Amino acid sequence: MTNDTFIREVNEEVRRERMERLGRRYGAIAIAVAVAIVLGVGAYVLWERYREGLEAADGTRFVEAGALIDGGKPDEARPILEALASNGVAAYPTLARLRLADLAQAGDPAAAVPLFDAVANDGSAPQNLRDAAAVRAAYILVDTGTLQDVRARVERLTVESEPMRYVAREAVALSAFKAGDVETARPLFQQLAEDLGTPRGIKQRAGLMVETIAASTPAAAPAASAPAPASAPVEGGAAPASSTPAAPAGQPPA
Repeated sequence: MTNDTFIREVNEEVRRERMERLGRRYGAIAIAVAVAIVLGVGAYVLWERYREGLEAADGTRFVEAGALIDGGKPDEARPILEALASNGVAAYPTLARLRLADLAQAGDPAAAVPLFDAVANDGSAPQNLRDAAAVRAAYILVDTGTLQDVRARVERLTVESEPMRYVAREAVALSAFKAGDVETARPLFQQLAEDLGTPRGIKQRAGLMVETIAASTPAAAPAASAPAPASAPVEGGAAPASSTPAAPAGQPPA
C-alpha cells in the first residue's frame, strides 16, 4: 500500500467518524426541523382548503340573500346578511354590510348614509369597497345634504389617478349645481362631457347639464352706445335749427 493510498483511507475514515458524531449530536434536531416543516406545510394547505370551503359557503349564502331581495323578500334576506356581516370571511362581511345599507336606503335614504360611512371608514375592508361606499353616501347626500357633505366623502376620489373619479366628479358637480354654485359645477360637467374615458351614461348626463347651465345663464348685456356728438355749425352757413319747438302765437317763449 502506498503512502498516498494510506493517507486517503485515513482521511476518509476521519470524515466518516465526524459525520457519525454530527449525526448523533444533531440528527434528532434535523429530524425535528424536517417534521416541523412538513407539518407546517400540511397545516397551511389544510387551512387554505378550509378557508376556501368557508368562502364558498359564504358565497352561497350571499347569493341566496340576493335572490330573496330580488324576489321581494328583504325581511328574509336581512338575517342572512347580518350573519355574514358578523362572521363571514374574506370580503363577504363588507359586501353584506353594503347590501344591508341598500335595504336601509330603500326605506329611508338618510338612514343609509351612516351605514355607508361605516364601511367607507373601515380600514380593514377592501379599498375598492370602501370607495364604493363613499360614493353611495355622496349620491344620497346630493339630495339630502350639502355640497360640503358630498365633498367630504368623495373629493379625494376626483383626482386623475382614482378609478372612481368619474362618479365622484359627477356627485360633486350635481351637488354644486343644486347649491347654486355654477362656477364649481360648470367645469366639472364640461370635463366629464369632454373626457374620452367618461362612461357613456355619465357623459350624456354631463352634456345635458352643460346645456342646461348655458341656457339658464343670462348673456352679458351689450355695452350702451355712446351718444352721437352734436353737429358743429357750418362755417358761413345758417345755424342748425333748434330742436326746441316754436312757441304758439300769443304765448311768450319758454
